[in-house]
Amino acid sequence: MAGRAGTLALLAALLVSGCSVARLPDTVAAREQTASQHRLDVADCKAEVGYRHNYNGDDSPLANGIRNVFVLGTGGAAVGGLLTGLPMSQLSPASEGVIAGAGAGGIAGSAISVSGRSRFEREWIACMESRGYRIVATPPAIH
Repeated sequence: MAGRAGTLALLAALLVSGCSVARLPDTVAAREQTASQHRLDVADCKAEVGYRHNYNGDDSPLANGIRNVFVLGTGGAAVGGLLTGLPMSQLSPASEGVIAGAGAGGIAGSAISVSGRSRFEREWIACMESRGYRIVATPPAIH
């Protein structure tokens, strides 16, 4: 009984840590940017870098991982189904192509998500520095 409670506590701790969203580092203007321009540059860099890396900086790493696995897994299943033929009815089993494509897409989605946050943050910092901001400090993750 104690082992089960410990396992559940560990699982809950892992899920909570995967659901936390780390704040991006604080920045200060190195030129004459206004507060309004600063907010726009932060949002623009988030959008630009997020688009390139398929990562949403406002979501947790867990949410980004689930989205990547789902989207790439579904896309892989569609490609596999087109190559080997899609099942014609609800009762027919899935073709090997659908299963293999879904598996490959899911694996690719997981691989992309593993280092997604660190890549996103590095490129966001580079984007903000290129627009004339200095990075103050990297804050700890918020739980």
